[in-house]
Formats: sequence, C-alpha cells, structure tokens
Amino acid sequence: MAESLGALSRGALATYNYVVLEQAANQAAQNPEVLYVIVHDKEGRVAGFSGRPELQGKDLKDPTSLEALSASKPLVHDSMPGTDEKLGMEITYPVYLPGSTFRWGLIRVGLSLASMYTQLRQMTWIIVGFGLLALFVGVIAASLAARRITKPLGHLVGATIEAARGNLQPAIPTEGGDEVGVLAANFKTMIQEILRQRQRLEKQLAEIRHLQQYNDRLLTTMSDGLLAVDRQGNVRTINPAARRMLELPQEDHEGKDIEALFEGSPELKEYLKGALAAPEGLLQKELRARRASEEQVMLASSSSLLDSAGEVMEVIANLHDVTELKKLEARMRQADRLAALGTLAAGMAHEIRNPLSAIKTFVQLLPRKLEKPGFLDKFNRTVPRELERINSLIEDLLELARTPRYRPQDLALGPALEQNLELLDEQMGLAHVTLESRIPEDLPAVWVDGSHLDKAFHNLVRNALQAMPSGGCLTVTAYEVDNRDGVDQRFSGDRPWCAVRFQDTGNGIPPEVLPNIFNPFFSTKDSGTGLGLAITYKVITEHGGFIEVASEEGHGSSFTVYLPGRPFREVLESTTATGP
Repeated sequence: MAESLGALSRGALATYNYVVLEQAANQAAQNPEVLYVIVHDKEGRVAGFSGRPELQGKDLKDPTSLEALSASKPLVHDSMPGTDEKLGMEITYPVYLPGSTFRWGLIRVGLSLASMYTQLRQMTWIIVGFGLLALFVGVIAASLAARRITKPLGHLVGATIEAARGNLQPAIPTEGGDEVGVLAANFKTMIQEILRQRQRLEKQLAEIRHLQQYNDRLLTTMSDGLLAVDRQGNVRTINPAARRMLELPQEDHEGKDIEALFEGSPELKEYLKGALAAPEGLLQKELRARRASEEQVMLASSSSLLDSAGEVMEVIANLHDVTELKKLEARMRQADRLAALGTLAAGMAHEIRNPLSAIKTFVQLLPRKLEKPGFLDKFNRTVPRELERINSLIEDLLELARTPRYRPQDLALGPALEQNLELLDEQMGLAHVTLESRIPEDLPAVWVDGSHLDKAFHNLVRNALQAMPSGGCLTVTAYEVDNRDGVDQRFSGDRPWCAVRFQDTGNGIPPEVLPNIFNPFFSTKDSGTGLGLAITYKVITEHGGFIEVASEEGHGSSFTVYLPGRPFREVLESTTATGP
C-alpha cells in the first residue's frame, strides 16, 4: 500500500499540492486496518496526515518520525507515533523521481494487527477449553480434538505469514463451522477487502500517472518558458522552451542557483529575486538580455506558492519571447513614420504650390505689364503676401519638427490665460464672436514654458474662431482637477493638475474626421495650413499634459487641455532649501 500510494503521490509532491496529498492520505486511511497515513514533502514537513489536518506543514520530532525521515529505502517499524496501538507496525516508503536519486517525499502507513490477534486470542482460549475438556474425556479424545483444531490453525497461521509477506491470495481453508472456521472466514474477508482497496488505489495511480504524463507533455510542448525557483534561489523546474529561450545547455538544471545559472540574464535574475520577496507575485515586466546574435526581449510574469505562515515557498515564472513582436512593432513604427513623412511632404507641396503659382504668374507678367498702370502696386501687394504665407508655413513646420529647449517654471495659469485672451480680443470682435471666461483666481500653478503655452492657447482660440465663420460664442473654462482618490490613472497622484476647456458653438466635427484632427496638414477648412492643432498637441504632450476633444455636428466642439504642476516632493524640497 505504501509503495502504491508513493507512486500515486509523485505528481502532487513535485508541485506541493497539499490538498491532493491530504485527500489521498484520508482516502487510504478509510481501510479499517490502516491506523494512519502520513505524507512528508521533500523538506520533511507534513504534507498530509489522515484525520490530523492541523499538522499539515509541521515537523514531527518523535523518534519514529526522525528515523523514518532519515530513511533512503523502505523500512518497517514496530512502533508508531501518536497512537496507543501496541499491536501494529509502520511501513515507511521513500518517493523518488523516476530515474533519479532525488527524494521527492516520504509515505508512512501505520497498520493495525489488533483484530487478527484478538481473534487468535479467542481461538487460543477455545483451544485451552478444548484441552481442559479433553482432560475430562480422556487422553485419546483430547488428542483427536487437538489434532482436529491445530491442523486448520496451522494452515491459517501459514496463510497469515504469506499475507504479511505480500501474497494477498493465500490458500485459506474455511471448512467447518467452529471458531477456527469462523476466524478463517473473517481473515479471508479481510484479505478480499484489502485486494479491493489495492485495485482502487492502482486505478487512482493509473489516473495520476496519466495526468502526470499529460503535464509533462504540456511542459515539453508549450512555447512559453516556465521555471520554478524555491525560496533559497534554486531552480526546481525548467521546461525546454525556457532552456532554449535562455540559451542553456540541454542538461539537468534542477537544484542549481539562479546566480550562476542566469549570469547572462541579469534582469531575469533580479526579477526572480524580487518575486521571491513578494508573496503576491509580480506583474508582467519586460526583460532584456544580450544574446550572441541580438538583444532578446521577454515578457515575464510570476505567481507565488505560499506555506501555512504566508511565506513564499516557491515562485513560478512564465517567460514569453516578444523579440519578434518588438521587431515587427519597430518596422510598423518605421512604416508609420515614412507614411507620415509622405503625408507631410504632400501637404507641404500643396500649401507651397498655391503661393508659388501666384508669384510665378506675376514674375512672368512683369516684363510685359511693368508699364501698365496699377500692375506694380498689385505686384507689390501680392508677392510679399504670398512670400509671407510660405515663410509662415516654414516656421510652423520648423516648430513642429524641432525639439525645443523648454524652460519650464511655475506659471500662474489664470493671469497667463487672461492675457492670452486679451491679445485675441480684436480678432474675436472682427469674427463676431463673444467671449465667456470662467477663470478662478486661486488656480494652482502649472509647470510649463509660458511662451510655448501661449502659442498652444492661441492656436486653440484661432481654431475655434475658424469653426464659427458666422459668429458665435467661445466659452473658456479653467479649473483644478480633483483626483485625490486616485481613481483616474491619467493623473499623477504626486502633483496638482489644472484643466482649460475651449468650447465653441460652431458646426462641430464629423465623427469620422475626429481621429485625424491633430495630424499635420489635416484641415476641414478652406484656409489654414492644418498645422496649428498638430503644434498644440506637440507642445501640450511634451509638457506632460494631454488633450481631450468632444464634438457633435451642429452643436460645436470642446477642446480640454490638462496640464501638470510640479511634483509636491519637488515643491517641498525647494521650500525647505530656501526657507520660509
């Protein structure tokens, strides 16, 4: 039974599946001749104790347990821990990994022989009784009676010895209706029940072996790398995919220290150390390692196996090779950049072609119409204007393309916004647009370059005026963002945030157009270069902010700019350094 249970428990012992081990122990202990079943893991702790779930994860210190834990081969003890049974024995069976000398655990089965010995004692009293009776009826009768009793008894004792040696199908004579016959019949029933239990265990063992084979095939064939590391930093399991991914030789790496084994993958080594220190496991993280041919990128995730005290026993890490995916993403980004460059070139060519055509026409007409009245005045008005259009376009392109040297500082948003709107007051009047401003005086400062922010606000106001060619209303609202609960992940929790909303009453933006409005040279208007919103988006995002757009055809649009302040930590440090 111990050997069968040991083979049955290999898979659960290898994966520290204490639930399965406890169930197996309790099921085996249902046999009335089994006093207890104890399963120890590879560290010697109790992984399963029939009827004693409180001992799971404990160390047993009694002499019988200590002798059993030191066993390297099957043992039979005549003493048992934690029981008053005097007539019994314990069988200890070490569980080894197939083809290895590494002990995965230990199975201990306590068997009671009390019922058999009780019946034997009863039989002995019967024999004594018959002997006393024989004294009264004569020597001959006693001799005949003794011969009639001891012969089947001898057969029964021989069958008992055979059963103890492992032969569960001994010849058991059951003739006669006397006590010896009853005892023989009961012994035969017990042997048959043991056989049925054995058949059930063998069936369960076959199922567990099938499951183990399935798990082994799964580990072998899976494309992701899988490795398990114990609390000492030693590798317990590593599948072929992980060995290929980490360029490890095809050999047994179990028991090796991660410091030496993953010397060529320092990020993975540090990730595993961090996972061993985190009972909740670690989230996905990109890891990079230099291989012989190229840089490898792996996406790692981990989970932890905890003991009864909540301490990490083992970490299981999954490694997904995303190197080719990263290459594909890089190629896609390059393609996107080329496509954007093509769009930019096409837009630039279109915007420059019109003023150049006008200039070319006037230059061609100049020799013939120089003396014509009014031509020179028209020439002097048109050519400089078109040249200015080209120059403005080039300036916008440079603003969009260059990497500016921002000089951020604490900027009072309210006054800066009010000043910007005052400069555009005349343009709003000419466009028949009324202004409604809702700008509090106690807004927190934002951490920006004021000159670049003015350009961004100017572009947003000009965009709103162009959206209302027949006049309308522009509402500018500024407010502090309240994210003290940290629900909105877009806002960093260690700094203040402000928002400015520009809302117009124009015709709105069609839904199919909305995703493209920040692309260079994209415009739904007849005039303009289509660079203003692109420049605004660039300025805001490079300052750590972002823009949200909401629009409905026929009901206008709103552009909301979110800007961060300095981190509170930096504000505190600067205040401490300068003093009150």
